[in-house]
Amino acid sequence: MMNSRDLGWNIASGIGFSFVLTVIMAIVALAVKLFYPPSIISISPIISLVITPALGIVQLIVLALSIAFVTPIRSNLIARELGGTRKLGFYIGVGYLIFSILPYAFHVPYIQTYVGLIIAYNIINGTVGGFASSVS
Repeated sequence: MMNSRDLGWNIASGIGFSFVLTVIMAIVALAVKLFYPPSIISISPIISLVITPALGIVQLIVLALSIAFVTPIRSNLIARELGGTRKLGFYIGVGYLIFSILPYAFHVPYIQTYVGLIIAYNIINGTVGGFASSVS
């Protein structure tokens, strides 16, 4: 049986973690652009891997480290207490790979549409990841 309070907290923290991953990926893209000028500025690791493999590999490594950061491995007690956090971090990380392609699916000349799609995929990713971590 699913607790609605836990579901709400998982969805809210999932949305927050998805936005944090987006900011981290943007910072990584800017840092790679600083040292490797031919690269693009992209927040999607999959798109970056196709267009600029150097940026894509760095973003995938940073994403894996971000998922590993929320995975407690010290003791059984901590692992039991923070098991939901581990699941949420994993689902949000995997969902980020999929949903971050959304802004690149629509090509329009307006930056507002791009920003709106970034906000939309973060909300969708957080909701799906929060729900999946509550159900499993």
